[in-house]
This record gives sequence, C-alpha cells and structure tokens, in this order.
Amino acid sequence: MVVWADGRSRVTTRWEERRTLWDWRYGLALWVWKQGGKERFFHHLDRILRRPSINIVSVVDEMFRRASRRGGSRIEARVLREIQKRMQSGLPVAESMADITDPVEQMLIRGGEKTVGADGQRTGIQRVFRYLGQRLGARRRMRGAVLGAWARLAIYFVMILVAILTFSDYVIPKIALLYPPSDWTGIPRSLLVASRIVGSAGFAFCVGMGVLLFLLLPLLFPYWTGPVRRVLDRIPPFSFYRLQEGGAWLASIPALTDSGRIKAYDALVETERLSKPWMRERLRAIRLGMVAGFGMGQAMQRSSFGFPDPEIVADISLFESQGLDVEDILREIASEWADSGFRRVVIQANRIEGLARVVFALIVLWFTLGTVILQIQIPNYFMSMAHMG
Repeated sequence: MVVWADGRSRVTTRWEERRTLWDWRYGLALWVWKQGGKERFFHHLDRILRRPSINIVSVVDEMFRRASRRGGSRIEARVLREIQKRMQSGLPVAESMADITDPVEQMLIRGGEKTVGADGQRTGIQRVFRYLGQRLGARRRMRGAVLGAWARLAIYFVMILVAILTFSDYVIPKIALLYPPSDWTGIPRSLLVASRIVGSAGFAFCVGMGVLLFLLLPLLFPYWTGPVRRVLDRIPPFSFYRLQEGGAWLASIPALTDSGRIKAYDALVETERLSKPWMRERLRAIRLGMVAGFGMGQAMQRSSFGFPDPEIVADISLFESQGLDVEDILREIASEWADSGFRRVVIQANRIEGLARVVFALIVLWFTLGTVILQIQIPNYFMSMAHMG
C-alpha cells in the first residue's frame, strides 16, 4: 500500500514490489543515461508539450516505444520504461521521475503539477520542462569549464612532478658519479639538495597525500564548511565550486518562483532545507539576514560569504535599492549568469594555467642553469685533479 501526502492510498503494483531491492543494473543504466540523456529528455518534453492538449503520459509512452525500437538505445529504453510504469500505475509526475531528478528538480516538477495555465496556455507541468532543460544546460556548461580547468591544472602538476623526478633520480646521480657533490656550490648545490629531498620517503608521502586530496576534493566540497573554507572560496581553483553551485542555485530560484507561484524567500527556505552542508551554511546566513528585515541583496552582503558571487551580490543590492522586485531581479541575473559565470571560470582557469606555465618554465630554467654551471665546473675539476696527479 502506498499513501500519498494528501491522504490518498492505493495498492502497490508487482513492479513496485520488485523495485524494493535496488537493481544495480538499472542503477548503472540510470547513471550513464543522466550524463547526457536526461537533458535531451527534458528538452524533448518541452518541445512536444507546447500544446496544452498533449498529455505527458502518452508522450512518455511514445518515447519509450521509440527508444525500444532503436538498437543502440537500451539504456534509454530501460530508464524510460521505469518512468512509464510509474506513470501508468497512477503516480504523479514528480514521483514517477524521482530516480532521474535531484531535490530541486523535484520541487520544480511538484510546483508545476500544482500550477494550472490559463486558456490556450500550457499548464505548469508542461512549462516546467523548459526550466529543467535550461538549468541542466547551464549546469553542464559550467561543469565542463570547471572540469577542464581542474584537468589542465592536473596536467601541469604531473608535468612539473615528472620533470623534478626525472632530473633528481637520473641526471643528478649520474653527474655526482663524475663530480663529487661536496664540491658543488650555488645553483648546482640547490639541485643536489632538491634531489635528496625528492628521493626521501617524506616527499613521496607528501605527493601521495596531495594526489589523494586532489581526488577527494570533489567529494569534500559539498560538506566542507567553516572559516578556512570561507577564505578558500575566494581563491581559484577553490572558487570554481562556489561559481558552479552558486550559479545552479541562482538559476533554480526564478524557476521555482515561476513554476510553483512561491516567493523568493520561500524558495530560499526550501533549497536550504534540501541542500548539503556547504550550501546550507550560506543559504542559512542569507535567510537569517532576511528574517532580520534586510533585503536579499543586503542579507547576502552581511553574510560575508560572497555567495553566489560578490559582483552578483552587489548587483542585487543595487537593484533592490531602486525598488525593483527581487523575483524579477533574480530572473534577469540568472539568465545572464549562464554566460557570465562560464566566462569567469574560464578567465580564472586561464590565470591559473598561466601561473602553472611560469612555475614550469622556472623549474626548467633552474635545471638548465644548474646543468650548465656543472658542465663548466666539471672540466676545471678534472684539470685540477690532473695537475695534482
């Protein structure tokens, strides 16, 4: 028996009973499909449901049949089959799509289901897929920029590490066989010290911990809070996460206010409730400022988090001071953020990449100067040895 929030109940289907134990194959298909199929699915629903007379259940049925007929779309067919069965069993759209949506998307769909359009217009549930598609598209673009920035940073880190290890493990020891390290001075001496540090167990431990931290950062970011994180959020590349998640949150507020007919404050409260610790910490500070009587822009400024971005916070405060409605302000800023946020990540990534290039060039210069000096000193050493002999 399933009991809905409004008190209605119904008998569970055989399909739902089989779903009580998670099917790992379905879970894998779901994860793969979400990487690209989910956005296409929402855009497809948006295009088809532009006429009020079209029913979403029949649309999903047809999409499932089309996916089943295509030989290379078994993953898509498997996911759509689950949505289709839930809809046919009488579940609302939000519950039918629970496996493919995050909490904010669930809120959008539920709000759309409660919104009835005027004559000749699409209903709320028909309009909401436009917001979902736009939100996913902006999020995908921002995520691509962030991942690209981190990937380039990792490549330069590996290049610098390989250069240091190669020179320290192969070049310096071979030169030391010809020229006693006790006679090295200046830059060659610094190369010798660096070689010994690189060959130590402590260096290997530090590198291993650094690589582990680099791999764990994406998992830590949603949960890491506190004053240290507040400072790091202002420094690239750590600021990438703030730009990415802040932009996603910014886009969700006008979508929620439009689809569910709620105010910006209510949308803020709901997203805070559904968020993970890092996001919740920032949204709570904004909410407490609004409870104290400040506008959203002023509350963002007083929170001192710079969330979602200091420039956006300044714009919201400026527009609010002119008496504009906060829902209209957020709607306009969110539409621009899809491009401006992406450009900001690219600019910061280019700066970090430029810095990494400078570091790599300085290391190569250091190695080159040390080697040249050693080449000058080695003949002098052998001449002195011959003279003494």
